[in-house]
Amino acid sequence: MNPIKCIGSCVPLFFVAVLFDITGVVLIFVGIFANVRLDGRFYGDFLIYTGSLIVFASSAFWLMWYMGNVRVSVDDGLQKSNSIVELARKLSESNYSHNLPKLPGKIQNKCH
Repeated sequence: MNPIKCIGSCVPLFFVAVLFDITGVVLIFVGIFANVRLDGRFYGDFLIYTGSLIVFASSAFWLMWYMGNVRVSVDDGLQKSNSIVELARKLSESNYSHNLPKLPGKIQNKCH
């Protein structure tokens, strides 16, 4: 099984979110544990606040990654046809079917 398929259909957003998380956490730990001084000024607080802002910004990438992996079902409970729902369904299905390998029969590509 391809581990990239377990990530979903929005692989670049996943890697950007992970990169932001790692960068933010590293900055927070450097700000806490390192004695960062430049010209006699302590910059640990700056690194802590910057790291926390980067981790907070990564939540936007996680949200976009999650929304990009949501599949819109055919029966979504709406009685009327909604053009936005139809557009989201078409985009989701085309993106999902484009990234799937061609498998024979009823074999499903599931990540466990």
